[in-house]
Amino acid sequence: MNAPLHIIEGLTVTEAEAVHDYVQLAFGREIGISIYNEMDISPKSVGVGALIGKLVLAVTERADAIEIKFADGTLLKIDLHPQAYRGPEALQLNRAGYPPVIWN
Repeated sequence: MNAPLHIIEGLTVTEAEAVHDYVQLAFGREIGISIYNEMDISPKSVGVGALIGKLVLAVTERADAIEIKFADGTLLKIDLHPQAYRGPEALQLNRAGYPPVIWN
């Protein structure tokens, strides 16, 4: 069975926004993620808003991080170390018609 975030592989970011202390990414109207933990985008010159239009090539989930690699080489890394948490959840995946998936 695939990890839940693999659902975004092959999808394009349609909305990307920093909201207060977290980031929201949408992949059309049906799928979105909210990132609450510390994260990095490489290269550093790419801001959150510049993720719009980027195609997700692969998602790697490990105990210490989740990496979202885009087709153009951009990498979004979500830190899952205990010190990276700003609240009870690290990340939330929302899909229309399904309950949310929470990483905590």
